[in-house]
Amino acid sequence: MKKTNYILILAFLILVSCNKRKKEIAIDNVELIELTDADQNERKNSELDPKLIYVKDSLRREKVKVLESKKKLKTSNDFYNAALIFQHGRDSTDYLKALNFIKKSIELDSTRNKWLFAAITDRYLLSIGKPQIYGTQYQKHGIDKPWRLGEIDTTKVSDDERIEFGVETLEQQREKVKRLNKEGIN
Repeated sequence: MKKTNYILILAFLILVSCNKRKKEIAIDNVELIELTDADQNERKNSELDPKLIYVKDSLRREKVKVLESKKKLKTSNDFYNAALIFQHGRDSTDYLKALNFIKKSIELDSTRNKWLFAAITDRYLLSIGKPQIYGTQYQKHGIDKPWRLGEIDTTKVSDDERIEFGVETLEQQREKVKRLNKEGIN
């Protein structure tokens, strides 16, 4: 081969390698994993004061906001964890943010379990005075009061869709209410 051919091939390879987009490998945010672990572990400890959990939840949401503002949420797991933290918020603004996070998580990984999407959707709808549509939110209005399924519009989502999202059917939800009240679970 002629020297000019080698130079042309070398120039072509350099040009191609310079034009290739470098793929960034995203890894799950460790700080967000730790925040989520703390969130979940505190909920398993029945001895913790609910007021203390409320304060810690608020601090975690603020930390997630900082991570989001610094563009540190990159993976499906990051957005899932952020959604999990925000769904423990106290108002529709927090729930809507959680809903946006879980949508992004599912967009990045369509195989993700969608139960959290259903739960956040229901929580958000109830927080703005509308009935839930999946049936994930159970309520008890007072220590001596029975459990009940939060107000639900049964026409918006079919049982097949509930199953697809990992939610119990309407009949299973009704049975769950009976079981909760029979067992006297607070």
